[in-house]
Amino acid sequence: MNKIAFISDIHGNIEALTAILAKIKESACDKIYCLGDIVGYGPNPDECISLIRELEIESVMGNHDEYVTLLMDPRVERLREEVREAIYWTQGHLSMDDLRWLSNRPMRIVTEHFTCLHGSFIPQPWGYCLDEKTFAANFQYQDVSLAFCGHSHSPLVGINIPGEMPHVDFIRRKVLELTEKTMVNVGSVGQPRDSDPRACAVTYEPETRCLDIIRADYDYAATQAKIRERGLPERFASRLPLGR
Repeated sequence: MNKIAFISDIHGNIEALTAILAKIKESACDKIYCLGDIVGYGPNPDECISLIRELEIESVMGNHDEYVTLLMDPRVERLREEVREAIYWTQGHLSMDDLRWLSNRPMRIVTEHFTCLHGSFIPQPWGYCLDEKTFAANFQYQDVSLAFCGHSHSPLVGINIPGEMPHVDFIRRKVLELTEKTMVNVGSVGQPRDSDPRACAVTYEPETRCLDIIRADYDYAATQAKIRERGLPERFASRLPLGR
């Protein structure tokens, strides 16, 4: 594989997904991995799953993917009210076939060059990699040299530095040294939280170790209109143009 794309945290936003996939196609990637949370928050979970399945994109389990496959589970009941509301709405708008497909997503995909997962290697449910402290906690358990994750909705690269706090920075085009453990957070397609509202993806070329970021404008007003029309919490609509 010469060039690989990574997407994550689509969250039922079909406008953002189709926009970023078009950009990925322009980038001539050989393969796409999805790092979880295809559903949750957004108004088109079924369409997003259908497109991921149609394109045969390998996907790992995300926390929202897991939540919608659970019935009367205490973990769901402990979530914030607006998140629970979106989870239950999503459950009611997916077919049994889609729910079965989601429930069968693996927690990790391991390849020759890297590992894919949604959260982090921390042995607790759905840990984040979003700052020096959380990257440092992750590196205590990361057992591979390179991994790609999502979950925090911010595109970041963290590099382990023995005896020091990890070096954490926003992703820009760079060549990874891979002399130390590296974790790449690929950001979010459907609900970015790094103050950039565009759909986000990351590309990686194993032979050259070149890492890069892709952004795609999309019609977030159309997504907002559907969120409101379908009675989902207003916050999920109002945050889209803000990128946070």
